Amino acid sequence: MSIYEWLTTAQAGEAYESNCPLPDHADLGDNASAWVPGAYESLLMRSDYSIRRFALLNYLLARTVRKQALAPSPANQAKEEAKLRKTGALAVVDPLLSHLTRMNVPRAALRAEALRLACKTDKRELVKTGIALLGQFGDKSDADVLLTLGRHEEFTFFAAPALRALLGADGVNDALLPLADQVDGWGKTAILYELNYSAEGSRAPEYLLRRGCRNRLGLALNANLCATKGQLAERLEALADEAAGDAAANAILPAPGTEPAPDAAAPGAALIDDELRTGICDILRGLTEFDGVHDSLNDYKHGIAARNAFVRLMRDTPEVFAGDPRAAEILERMR
Repeated sequence: MSIYEWLTTAQAGEAYESNCPLPDHADLGDNASAWVPGAYESLLMRSDYSIRRFALLNYLLARTVRKQALAPSPANQAKEEAKLRKTGALAVVDPLLSHLTRMNVPRAALRAEALRLACKTDKRELVKTGIALLGQFGDKSDADVLLTLGRHEEFTFFAAPALRALLGADGVNDALLPLADQVDGWGKTAILYELNYSAEGSRAPEYLLRRGCRNRLGLALNANLCATKGQLAERLEALADEAAGDAAANAILPAPGTEPAPDAAAPGAALIDDELRTGICDILRGLTEFDGVHDSLNDYKHGIAARNAFVRLMRDTPEVFAGDPRAAEILERMR
């Protein structure tokens, strides 16, 4: 059974998890437990480790893929898969795509080979290469294949940029935002980097404020990205200004002999819903971990403005964040 077929079956069940072991887990050897899905690529991407392969080897690999695409056969397939498995997909996909584009191989032939690697093979490095090829040489009808594979965090790192390449900047958010809610580790980080934040009316910045920071690996992991792209400081300043306006409007003394209704909402209480309150506190909690590993409030470009606005809210209208017990702790960490 191919990995794609296995995932299709597994995802139909309610117990599916985006970081579950894949069928070829045993191939990873004794150190398999040391890596969570997607961590290998994410660690290398965010470190100083340089991945290099000789240009000639990359060119020869591209020729092997081209040969199988143009003349599919068991012999050509075996040679191609052996070479692709010899080196991790992360090290070869970019030069491979570059060489194949320059070789002017018919797009239909490369798409067919990409679909075979992505959907019909049982080794994860072959699937990853197929995903990358599909993003470059597939068509929009292949998005469902990429979304199925992308729901497992071993492949999200490759599927997210492939979907952006396939669907374009204008269509990528509609595909990736729902996918971001189906992964909660390194795969989610990969998606956040591929979203389109600049498009007019983009839903991505609001998503980052509400649910972007939440993941199983720790709030600090994506906190700076969510604060920056979600425009956290601007939202906190707007909330502080609006809450101050509400407080001023409610400061008018009641008529003699009357009392405020006992169930009247506190000034600013209706300015924020539970999801947005939780999302903002997720980001601020992540930015105030100060663990020396991840970006903190000091690394966030607008960190001072965000801090000042949050302090103002907690001082003047604390009911805005009263629904999240972490608010007081966050304020203390900012001191």
